[in-house]
Amino acid sequence: WSSDVCSSDLIPEHLPVEEQILIPTEVEENPKAWRRIGEEVTELLDYEPGRFLKKRCVRPTYVSRIEPDEAPITAELPERLILRGMYGSGLLSEIIIGKYADHLPLDRQEKIFKSRYGVAVPKQSMSRAIDQVAYALQPVVNEMLHQQFASGRVQVDETPIRYLEPGAGKTKQGYLWATHVPGGDTVYHWGPGRSMSCLDKIVPKDFQGTLQSDGYVAYAAFQRHRGGPKRILLAGCWA
Repeated sequence: WSSDVCSSDLIPEHLPVEEQILIPTEVEENPKAWRRIGEEVTELLDYEPGRFLKKRCVRPTYVSRIEPDEAPITAELPERLILRGMYGSGLLSEIIIGKYADHLPLDRQEKIFKSRYGVAVPKQSMSRAIDQVAYALQPVVNEMLHQQFASGRVQVDETPIRYLEPGAGKTKQGYLWATHVPGGDTVYHWGPGRSMSCLDKIVPKDFQGTLQSDGYVAYAAFQRHRGGPKRILLAGCWA
């Protein structure tokens, strides 16, 4: 994934700098055989609890003294989550935790970063970054779901949530469906409604076991759709 979150020129100059210098393996093994002719610098805006910082990766470029006609060499840039993005993993983590664990909307985070640290992190850039982080985390979510339904007993519930749809001119109502195993993970699934068809997309086709839910009619309809009590056993809520 690549990102256009913003240019590294927008990173404030007053931030502390943490620098990393990467030397090609060939140069480390025989430094006298190489002559440094330049460098490539990559800067990231990152965050540690209580402070922003600039992480600078310096990669010197070398040419061989023995074979001067050979192409120059530079160490490989370390992998990062958002290719060509300028946000480090610490800042991405802070944004994600702020939004989903601490219930801080992105516009509020933008104001906090600006007023407390003097750092501009546009909410539009954060939104694009969150989208790419979610894409990268999808394999983790898939494994969580696999373990949930492999247990043979899953709790399910749905709750309404208002959302914006471009062109509608007003908010619409969708639903967050939650699947949970007692003592285990909770996974949220987005759906435009609360019909049986939404549940059919969430529960794997090969699932056989117990679904614990409230008495909403969609669960009984889903049970019939999937072959009845022999495949899907419905358990009610103590509440």
